[in-house]
Amino acid sequence: MKDEKAISPVVGIMLMIAITIVLGVTLIFFATAFEMQEPAPFVAHSSGELVRDVDGSVDQKVYLYHEGGESITVSDMEVVVDATEVCGKHARIVGLPVQNSLDSSNIEGETGMLDKGVSGLAGAIKEAEFSAGEMMMFRINNGACSLKKGDQITVKIIHTPTNTVIIEETLTAS
Repeated sequence: MKDEKAISPVVGIMLMIAITIVLGVTLIFFATAFEMQEPAPFVAHSSGELVRDVDGSVDQKVYLYHEGGESITVSDMEVVVDATEVCGKHARIVGLPVQNSLDSSNIEGETGMLDKGVSGLAGAIKEAEFSAGEMMMFRINNGACSLKKGDQITVKIIHTPTNTVIIEETLTAS
């Protein structure tokens, strides 16, 4: 009888050790299985400007200014242009940086909304990085979305690896 009673504490200790090992392995698996994602770049201050029909041109210019914060790798961003309240259209500029001009592969949504000409782009949209003190410019095609003084559009810059909006500006046509 004495031998049988001694088995119970040994079995209990073995079970507790086994449970501890299983929990430890599970915790290590979950801790290493999920990659830590880098946060989106922080843009402390930005601004923008929407200049309509300058000098009789047929396209309106959108300027975005990066005024402070971390640099943004241009290949890691997309630009969303929302003019649904003005003309019912929106577009997304993808595949950045752009070499010379936009083409259909660089535009999702309303492809005719954005100017695809060589003079339709300037600044960081053609560069590797968008840093503090820099500007980017693109044009909205007047034929596809005509803006009047006081009309508002929203422009967002999305950091694609984290799907985070890092710049959002509501611009009023001057």
